Amino acid sequence: MNKWDFELFNTQGGLRSIKEDSPDDLFLVCASYESRTIAVTQSLSSTYRSRRGIIYINRELRDIPKSKNVEYNLNYLYENLRRHCDAVAQVEGSWRDPKKQLTVLRDALVPKGTNEKRWAVTLDTTTFNRESLLTALALLRAHLPQSNIRITYASPSEYGDWLSRGFRGVRNVMSFAGIQQASRPTLLVVLSGFEPERTLKLIEEHEPNKVLLGIGDPPTKEPFLEKNVIEQKLVFARQEVETFKLPVNDILDCWGYLERLFDSYRNTHNIVIAPMSTKLSTIAVYLLAENHPEIQISCCVPGEYNTEDYTKGIDSIFIDDLPMARQIPDRFGEKVQR
Repeated sequence: MNKWDFELFNTQGGLRSIKEDSPDDLFLVCASYESRTIAVTQSLSSTYRSRRGIIYINRELRDIPKSKNVEYNLNYLYENLRRHCDAVAQVEGSWRDPKKQLTVLRDALVPKGTNEKRWAVTLDTTTFNRESLLTALALLRAHLPQSNIRITYASPSEYGDWLSRGFRGVRNVMSFAGIQQASRPTLLVVLSGFEPERTLKLIEEHEPNKVLLGIGDPPTKEPFLEKNVIEQKLVFARQEVETFKLPVNDILDCWGYLERLFDSYRNTHNIVIAPMSTKLSTIAVYLLAENHPEIQISCCVPGEYNTEDYTKGIDSIFIDDLPMARQIPDRFGEKVQR
């Protein structure tokens, strides 16, 4: 995976279209309250072009007190994308309502009459909530299976003291309910981040026979490893869990690790996986479940987000192409046909 210092990336020309001689077919971004929402769009090269630009937003963010950051980011994204895209649309979903997320994204990404030619898609994953990101990926892969999907992600310089509080519930991500066999015990795999209360809620709701807690190592930035370990001490104090390390700074490396973990339990357990780490590792979970539909992906919807101090600054830009379906990497990123 390509990692760039944010400032250096901009001084060297920024993000160009996937093919130098033609525009992208789609640029997709999610608006949010974080300043890094606009980082990738801000880094578009003067020559970048796309036929369509889509800005997704969860409507709840516009209802929060002091939502001026959200509106500023929305306006910035719209005005900047107008300079690079032939057409720009803003679509409003809901992180409380997964059906709304699905229908809004489906209608925006693959409108009626869309053909299955090989599209060039740039997907800025930076501030998508994980559920809508997984939904967008599933729609793109289902309706445009031969497309070249380029992933971009802007990692922050630091995270706030807290990220979310409370719960609205635990649910399966739509299209990822998995296949559960009543005779088998349940294994819950949590790719942990900085929200231990959500991890505990997942354990409480699923009542698994075994819990594996993934710690991001290497992380996207070295200090985040220590923060990850410290935040999960609450889980260690209340639950019997086994920990493992996995690379959350690289999609292919993380996917390869998860494939091997899955192989160890595929014949003995029902497997539920909850991605709560980086967006890069969330995409790795998507690739795992795409190849193994028996896996259930679960999410814990928070009660509120720290909209004032979720992250600060922009450290790096990560860029990679999403591998085609059925290409499974080894631990070091080499692609092996299954």
